[in-house]
Amino acid sequence: MLKEERYDKILALLEEEQYISANALSRQLFVSLPTIRRDLAELQRRGQIVRSHGGAKKIQGEHTVAPLNFRRTVNALSKRALCRAAAELVADNDIIFIDSSTTTLQMADFLGEKKGITVITNGITLATLLAKRGIKTYCTGGEIFENSLAHFGSFAEDFIRRFNIDTLFFSCHGVNAQGMLNDPSLPETQIRKVAIEQSKKTVFLCDETKFSLSTPYNLVSLDTLDTVITDTEKVYDYTAGNNQIIIV
Repeated sequence: MLKEERYDKILALLEEEQYISANALSRQLFVSLPTIRRDLAELQRRGQIVRSHGGAKKIQGEHTVAPLNFRRTVNALSKRALCRAAAELVADNDIIFIDSSTTTLQMADFLGEKKGITVITNGITLATLLAKRGIKTYCTGGEIFENSLAHFGSFAEDFIRRFNIDTLFFSCHGVNAQGMLNDPSLPETQIRKVAIEQSKKTVFLCDETKFSLSTPYNLVSLDTLDTVITDTEKVYDYTAGNNQIIIV
């Protein structure tokens, strides 16, 4: 059984049982205990399970990293409006970074008229869309995560550090009650931190469903960002409003 097949089987078993021990997984999948432990470590790194008491349990509800094709369909019209507004902030000859979130994916549709821009992304789907439109595009490379169809890890982070980025356009899983951006995936959180460090300006795209969500890994405070593009006035409940707020 290949690794990805084992991962799928482990996740399927957790759908049924919510918790399963490493010993039980070893017996059911006919692989060694060290192999199962490595599998569980990888699934936890992807944000799909939590290791607990010698086994694993399913991450409940909002902590789950849903597959890309599903996330693309959620609030698609709102995300498109956010992307249209974001593209208006891109100037000719800019070097920009667009992350692999589904919220920013449709920016590709609005950048075709920009002259001389360079786009860096860790998103494989986005890079393909940009290249088809004749936009100069760099994809970071690095380890590919299946649920996100994106690159993460140290290779991707080091690639981003090669660039002086004018503007970062990104999203994440949610904004908690304290106005802190957060995500269930540590690798996705880390790559966004690197992109923030390399960027002169930061633009955060966030539809109304993302407010009051809390997941394990904090990114930055909403107040530290230059611009927030959203579709709801509830954003003012989460920020002091010292940054630019664009409501579409």
